[in-house]
Amino acid sequence: MKTKRAPTIRFKLITLVLACVVPASLMAVLFIAHDYQRARDHLLFNLLTTARTMMAVVDRDIASIESALNALATSQHLDDHNFGAFYTQAKRIQDASENISITLLDASGTQVFNTRYPYNEMLADYSLSDEFQTIQDTGKPLISNLFVSKINPRPLLAIGVPVQAGGHANRYTLHATINPERLEKLLQQQGLPAEWISAVFDSSGTIIARNREMSRFVGRKGSPDLLENIAAGNNSFVSTTHDGVTVYTVISHSSVSNWSLGIGIPTRLIDNQLRVTLWWLVLATITLLATSLGAAWLIGGRIAESIRGLTGPALALGSGEVVSIPPLHLREADEVGSSLIKVSEMLHRAQHLANHDVLTGLANRALFNEMVEQHLSLCERNNSTLSILYLDLDGFKPINDQYGHEIGDRLLCMVAARLKAGSRHSDMVARLGGDEFVIMMVGSTMKDSSVVARKLVRKLSDPYEIDDLTLHISASIGVASYPESGVTVDALLQRADTAMYRAKEKGRSRVETAS
Repeated sequence: MKTKRAPTIRFKLITLVLACVVPASLMAVLFIAHDYQRARDHLLFNLLTTARTMMAVVDRDIASIESALNALATSQHLDDHNFGAFYTQAKRIQDASENISITLLDASGTQVFNTRYPYNEMLADYSLSDEFQTIQDTGKPLISNLFVSKINPRPLLAIGVPVQAGGHANRYTLHATINPERLEKLLQQQGLPAEWISAVFDSSGTIIARNREMSRFVGRKGSPDLLENIAAGNNSFVSTTHDGVTVYTVISHSSVSNWSLGIGIPTRLIDNQLRVTLWWLVLATITLLATSLGAAWLIGGRIAESIRGLTGPALALGSGEVVSIPPLHLREADEVGSSLIKVSEMLHRAQHLANHDVLTGLANRALFNEMVEQHLSLCERNNSTLSILYLDLDGFKPINDQYGHEIGDRLLCMVAARLKAGSRHSDMVARLGGDEFVIMMVGSTMKDSSVVARKLVRKLSDPYEIDDLTLHISASIGVASYPESGVTVDALLQRADTAMYRAKEKGRSRVETAS
C-alpha cells in the first residue's frame, strides 16, 4: 500500500497565507495601533533607562566632589590651624576639577578662605547660611539647591561637609561651590539626539542644568505640568516645555542629591513614525494581496532569520561575553536562546568565582594584581599617585586553633566587612590568602594612606562578637606608594609586605611605611 506523503512546510505556509490574506487586511488597522503602542512603550522604557543612567553619571560626579571634600577634611593642617597650607591643598583640588571652588567656614559661618580668591583677601559673608546651619546641626554632608551667590551674583550649587579639627566636631564646614556649566557639560557628553531635551532639576523643581539653551533656562522652574507630575511621582508622561514644545517626558529621581533628571522627546517625532508605519503597512497589505505565494517565502525567511539570530549570541558565548537575546518570535529558537542565556550566566558566575575569594567575596590576588597593573598605567600617564596597604592580622592563628575553622572563617568575613566599610568606593580590597589582606588606594599619597591605615588598625582592634564569644585581634599594616616605593605591582607589594613585617617586629597593631 502506497504511503501518503505528508505535506511540506512550504505547502502549509502557502495554504496558511492564502487563508489569512483577507482577515489580515481587515485587521491591519488594529495591528498598526498595537504595534505603535508597543513601540512607544518600548521607546519610553529605554528612555527611562537612559535617564537613570544619566542621573547616575551626575550622582557619581557629585559623589566624587564630596569624596574629595571628605578627604580634604582629614588634613592635619586643620588640626595645626595652618590655614595657609590647607588653602594650598584645597587650591590643588580646585585646579584638578572644572567649574568648582572650595570655601572653608569657621563655627560662626565666616569664610576662612575661598580658593576663588587670594588667601589673605578680605571676604564677604557667605551665601549659604541656612545650609551652613543645617550642616552644623546634623553633622552630615549637604547638597544645596540652586542659589545666587552674594559674592559673585550668578547661579551656583554647593556641596558642604562637616569638618572635625582638633577633636571638636563641626568646628568648621568645607564647601565646594559648583558652576551649573559643569552639569551642562555632563549632559552634553551623553550624546543625545539634537532634538531631545535633557535637564536637571533641584529639589524645588528649579532647572540647574540643560543640554540646550542653558543660559536661557537655568534658574527657572520647570513647567507647571512637569512639576505636577514630578510631585505625583510619575516617571513617564506628556508635558509642554517653556518654549511650547509638547514632549514625551521621563523623569529619574536621585536619592543622593534629591535632584531629578528629565529627558523629553518631541511628540511629533514619534507621531511621524506612526504615519510612516501606517504607509508601510498599507503598502505591505497591497503587496500581500498581490503576492500571496511570495508571502510563504517571506514567512519561511522569517523562520530562517529567527534561527540565524542565534548565531551572534553563540559566538559571543564562545568569547566569554554575557549573552542577551531578544525575542526571536519562534518557540524553538526562543528555547535555544533561553538555554544560551542560562549557559552564559553559568560561565559568568564561574568567571566571578575565579576572580574572587570564595569565603569573603573580596577580590583575589589575580584580580587585584590585574587592577593595580591597569591603575599603574593610568598613574604613569596622568602623573597621579597610588598606594597599597598590606595588612596581616595579629592574634588570628591562636583563635583559629582554639575555636576551630568555622569561627575563624566568620572572623575573617567580619574583618573583610570592616575593611570594606573603612575604604572608599574607589579603593579595592582583596584577600591574598589566610589572614593577609591588601588594599589599593587610587589617587592617595603615602601620607594620606598612612592616616587611613591607622584608622583601620583602630577599627580592626575593636572586639568581635561571634555567638557567645568576644574575640580580640589586631592588625599590622605596611604602606607603599607609587612612585616613591616602586613602579610595578610586585615591587609595591614587596615593599608594603616588608613594611608590614617591620610593624609586627615593633610590637604589632602598628602602621609602617616603605622606607
